[in-house]
Amino acid sequence: MIRVTTLYAATAATTAGYYTRYLTEATGELPGQWLGNQADRLGLHGEVTTEALQALLSGCDPVTGATLGHPLVDRTLSNGKVIRAVAGFDATLSAPKSLSVLWALTGDDGFAECHDVAVRAVAGYLERFGATTRVRSNGKRMHPDTHGLTMAAFRQTTSRADDPQLHTHLVISAKVQTADERWLALDARFLKRHQRTLGGLYQSVLRAELTHRYGVAFEPIVNGQAE
Repeated sequence: MIRVTTLYAATAATTAGYYTRYLTEATGELPGQWLGNQADRLGLHGEVTTEALQALLSGCDPVTGATLGHPLVDRTLSNGKVIRAVAGFDATLSAPKSLSVLWALTGDDGFAECHDVAVRAVAGYLERFGATTRVRSNGKRMHPDTHGLTMAAFRQTTSRADDPQLHTHLVISAKVQTADERWLALDARFLKRHQRTLGGLYQSVLRAELTHRYGVAFEPIVNGQAE
């Protein structure tokens, strides 16, 4: 299962604190980890800090503080409508409930590792096919190549009701850099239009990992997911 939500620059500080503090302070939860080719190019490796994530969601380089392309600021139209500056997206990937319960009962971190493998597969697929932007050249819409995505993965093991729920928040920056070093906005249409494909990829890789490692058998697949 995958759910995609939009993150806004105006609330970058609150959002960064939510991911790096609220989600990771509970016992047994791990710090977020940087993913993506563009994260590597920015010098972002290992644990995600509040300051770095806040800078990224504010449209700035987390290392140098430089603004990445056009500033992320809200705009007010002549009719009074406010256009909120998009900072990124949260693609949340959730394991089947039966796996979450099995992991909670056994305490076997191998089950969580299978989930992590599936999440990384989705991140890689999204970076390969969805790290695009849009520009106009001579009246034509172009989709130039980029260096990839800047992502932060936050794995969580419980729901807000404190029930077992193995899931990962994949926070994706809305800034991408083209081959000619321009920072532009991520074209998020691939992410939004292909949620079923991304969710199916997550589920299929997860089932393959569980079957390979543990010999787990599944019930028939319903809507892309099997318990």
